[in-house]
This record gives sequence, structure tokens and C-alpha cells, in this order.
Amino acid sequence: MKNEETIILGAGLAGLSAAYHLKKGYALFEKDGEIGGMARSVHKDGYTFDYDGHLLHFRNEYTFNLVSELLNGNLAPHKRNSWVYSKGIFTRYPFQANFYGLPNSVVKDCLMGLIKARVLSASHLNSNGSFESWIIKTFGEGVANHFMKPYNKKFWTVDLRELTCEWLDGFVPVPDLEDTVTGAISDNTKPYGYNSRFWYPVKGGISELVKGFSGKIRSAHVNKKAVTIDQRRKEVVFEDATIKKFKNMITTIPLPELSGLLVDMPSEVQQAFSMLRWTSIYVLNIGIKSDNLTERHWVYYPEENVIFYRVGFPTSFSTDAAPENRISIYAEIAYSDVKKIDKFEALPKAISDLKTCGIISEESEVEICLPMDIKYGYAIYDSNRRHAVQIIKNYLERFEIYTIGRYGSWKYMSMEDVILEGRALAEKMNSCNKYKVEAKA
Repeated sequence: MKNEETIILGAGLAGLSAAYHLKKGYALFEKDGEIGGMARSVHKDGYTFDYDGHLLHFRNEYTFNLVSELLNGNLAPHKRNSWVYSKGIFTRYPFQANFYGLPNSVVKDCLMGLIKARVLSASHLNSNGSFESWIIKTFGEGVANHFMKPYNKKFWTVDLRELTCEWLDGFVPVPDLEDTVTGAISDNTKPYGYNSRFWYPVKGGISELVKGFSGKIRSAHVNKKAVTIDQRRKEVVFEDATIKKFKNMITTIPLPELSGLLVDMPSEVQQAFSMLRWTSIYVLNIGIKSDNLTERHWVYYPEENVIFYRVGFPTSFSTDAAPENRISIYAEIAYSDVKKIDKFEALPKAISDLKTCGIISEESEVEICLPMDIKYGYAIYDSNRRHAVQIIKNYLERFEIYTIGRYGSWKYMSMEDVILEGRALAEKMNSCNKYKVEAKA
């Protein structure tokens, strides 16, 4: 392997997108034995399990066309069918637009709170800019207490007053008052949110997208784990003792991991790295002996007595995900340094809760379980995040090292966002290289 102008560390979706869009020489390195990062699928006993739920949502025509081309017909659209399970019943997602079927007292709380929130000005609410204050200001106390606060506390694991609103960016739907009233007196099915429509491979799981990218780029070097990045000498040392020099580097390594690879960082940068916080996801992928295929795509569980915050049903959007007369699910459990879980007890508790929630009838229906422990599930958007990330990025860019992707940018991003970020950086680097060539000429 000769030295390349650009080294890409990490062959997940961000690294693959950057490689696909780069026009000049690069080398792509992946620490694992296969490419794909979190956009991988595992095939076991006839089941296909993704690394957690990975659905494609498109706001950008370019991304839709690119993914369609890469999947070459192996892509199907779906109209979202998602629900919330609370108070012992199912209501449609999003909760804040669908109170129909909830106990009358809950419906009253939610509607009155929402009306008061819309009437009162923000100044009356003494908003301090936290996510919790945004919830109350936007939806009122009823929606906050019956869903928004318990669900988000369960998902983020931290006090919602610690979270900023920087991550929202359309991820939380805000229906108008008339639609909410309609959703309180009838089974309202109006679509809300960025994921009201999604796409998923017909066969093979989300790793089919990775295969599509891999056929369009140079082969990645797998089992190449970086152990040291000397930003001043512009060298990366791998676990197998090989050393590669670079002019530019694109890294998708999670920022907390990257901090242990760099050498001789200023104290300010070290401190910035230490400020980063995250929530982890323990995913239980479960195969079930049943032909009772639900039409639901996923369900949210806000109540604390249920261990998982969400359950998804892959066989509802791809019958190829399980053998005949079988269904598959993934149950997601959030944990962090402030909310621990006992992973040995998680499975029996989850199976018990699946039975209580009516997803399985008997424990004997479970024939396979494949746990996946995702350490860096979501970056926590506290008051330190933006400042810390900016310090880190500014420092690294002095050495022409660029961090991208969900974990490299330390952002809440969709798969489309990740693909577009890889494209944007690659095009920026392409333009710089073109300018340098023209200047020499």
C-alpha cells in the first residue's frame, strides 16, 4: 500500500460516502473484519438482524437517487405505522397529535395543557432554554407528564433540564392545535415527522446499502485498527505496526475514542474531549416462532416499568428478515454512566415485558436472541457539547484532519444526513485539489 493523499479511518456509512465522492487518491481503513460500521446486518439461522433499527428517510432528491442506484431495485417504500403503548393501550405516533383512546382524564390533561401553552407567551413560562422547558412551552404540562418527559428521560437517561434543543431539527413533530383536537376525538392518521414515509431494502437488510457502496469504491483495508495518530508528523500507526503517512485525513472514529489516539494535545483540547457524554443502547434482536405478523413497524414505551424504550418489527417492512412462520423484533434499552443496566438480567426482563405487552404469548416462542451492545448510541446534547466539539474540530483541522459522521461529528443524524456530510466534505476536498492543480498550471 502506497501512501495516499487522503486517509479515511472507518468504513461505516460516512467513510463510504466520503470515499465514493472523492475524486483523487485515498485509502480506506476499517478496524473490523468487514465494512459497514453500524450499517451492518447479521445473518443467523435464517434471520437478518441489523445493528439496531436502520431505516432510510429522504428529504433530498440527490440522496434518494443515489441510494436507489446503489440498491439497484432492492428498495421498497413504506408508510410509517408506529404507535405508543402507555396506560395499557396503543395510541398512534406521535403521541402529541393522537390522544384518541386514552383515558378521559389523560385526554383532558393533554388538551388543556396544550391550549394553555399555545395561549401563554414564552415569557410566562420562564423558559431557560432546556429541552424540558421547550417541551412544556410547546406541548403543555399534560403531554409533558404523560409522554414527553418520561419517554425522553428513558431514552436520553439524563435529566431533561441538562439537554439543549440543538438536536431537534425536525426530529420531534409539532402538530397544530386543530389537528391535535381532531386526534383526540378520532383515530387521526395524518402523517407527521420526517419519518412518516421510509424506505428499506426488500432483501438482505441494511447492509445491502453497504454492498452498493463497496461496489463503487476502492477496496477497504479491513482489520486495520489505528492505535496512534501523530497529527504533527501526519502519520497513523496501526495495530499491526504498519505506519501510513497522509496529507489529509477523514476520520469517522467516535470522538471519545479519537482522543486516545492523538498525541501531545493542548490541555484545552484534552478538556474538550473529556466533556463529551453519550447514551448507550443495548439491543436485543429476537427471533420468534410465530406467523402472527403485525402491521406495526415500531412501538414506543414511555413507562419506566417496561425495560425497553422501543420495539421494532423488521418483518413488518421486510418479510425476508425471518424464515417462514417466524417474525423478528429488536428491543432497545438505553443506559449510560448515570443509568446502569444489568445486561445479564436484561434479556429475561425484556422477554417478561414482551409477554406483558402482548408481543409474545409464551417465553417458549423465543428461539434466538442476538444482543448487540452499542456503546456510542447517541451524543448527549448538554450545555458543553457544542463548545467542546468546536474546539476539537478547529484543532484537528489545523492538521487537515476532518471528523465526520454520527460519531465523528458527535451529532444526532439520519442515514441521509451522514451520506450528505460525507459528500460535502469530499466535494470540498475535490474543489481544493482542483484549485491547486489549476494554480500550478
